[in-house]
Amino acid sequence: MSIAASVGSAVHALIRRRGTTQWDAVIRGTGVLALLGIYPILRWPDLAGLMGFLVVTIIMNGPISPIFPATYEPVLMLAGRVYQPWIIAAVGTAGTLYIEYINYYLYRYAVFHPKLDQARNNIWVRTTVDLFRRSPFLAIVIVAFTPLPYWAIRILGPLARYPIGKYLLATFIGRFPRLWFYAALGLWLPVSGAAIVGGSVVLAAAILLAGWIQRVRARREPAPG
Repeated sequence: MSIAASVGSAVHALIRRRGTTQWDAVIRGTGVLALLGIYPILRWPDLAGLMGFLVVTIIMNGPISPIFPATYEPVLMLAGRVYQPWIIAAVGTAGTLYIEYINYYLYRYAVFHPKLDQARNNIWVRTTVDLFRRSPFLAIVIVAFTPLPYWAIRILGPLARYPIGKYLLATFIGRFPRLWFYAALGLWLPVSGAAIVGGSVVLAAAILLAGWIQRVRARREPAPG
């Protein structure tokens, strides 16, 4: 194969979309950050763990976050045993804001797609959006701080056309203390790292199993009428 053909093949591989638009953006953005982090890691090796934690944060708050529940908190606990909790909170919040910026625009593209016109006009969807609009900033802060599923905010924020600046500010206010709490909890918790990882795996498996059973039951139920 000639050099020109090899270069062309490499370029095609780089520009070809990987999976959904959201997942493709997350992969490319994470790759850029990883490349930018090569020099700091080589210059200051102690940063390697933080860079790895940053990448994990971006991935865990990306498209796979609804699929793997209760998996990011154990990472915070373990990281809090290596670095100061406030450092973990700062790096984790930075990664979260980065991926949520991407999520906001990609979710906005998705929710306003013509194929979802009927879903957007559903009475329950409109009612939920109206409730969110009553106090959107507080709603984002509460969901970002508590264990409530954040994917709902990823949908409601763009759907209500809430400004991205306020959206990220509310996320920051809610997320930073939450991440600090879990990192500090890992430092104070009198259990081994293996126990934390094992417990999180069991919990995530139980949640996924419950969801799978619910879907199977829904498929087996006869259609009305």
